[in-house]
Amino acid sequence: MARQATAVVDANVLLNLATPVVDGRPKAPSGGDPFRAFLSTYDVHTPEYVLGEVSDALGSDDLLSAAAEAVVKASHHLTVHEVESGLDEPLEDGLDEGESRAIRLTNDLDADLFVTDEFNNTNYLFVGIALDDRNVQFTTPHVLCELAEHDVLDRNYIDAALTYYVETKGWDEQYVELLRREFFAP
Repeated sequence: MARQATAVVDANVLLNLATPVVDGRPKAPSGGDPFRAFLSTYDVHTPEYVLGEVSDALGSDDLLSAAAEAVVKASHHLTVHEVESGLDEPLEDGLDEGESRAIRLTNDLDADLFVTDEFNNTNYLFVGIALDDRNVQFTTPHVLCELAEHDVLDRNYIDAALTYYVETKGWDEQYVELLRREFFAP
């Protein structure tokens, strides 16, 4: 059996992957579970601090809280690490504590992937600078396309999910279209 690639994630990735499954609105895609697919495909690691950030989102009656509840319920599928405080200046100016600790964990584990949703701003550049190996930097939409490419999730579902994320999360439409062309073009 092939080894699962080691992926390190921060809170936004976990919450975003869980969101479509708990979103009961008609605009939410149906027919797949990106969160479960991610957890079953990768050996997922995260800092304990990140789970604390996810837990902080619990307690209200909104979509974010529902996604956080799904993540907490599935947290036994994650390998959780105690990670010392994050990065040195000036990188700490652009990245939050959870992202910083996740980057440190990525470097410490020599992980295969660091998955981030920091692609709509200059923080993506900060992440690349902070990683020991920039080749491990992936975005959530990229990983979703990989899951479709390897038939873990249906391509039509991922296509609908990408549209959903652009419309509800403000993911960069141009970036998502580039991924669609790369992964879904005939």
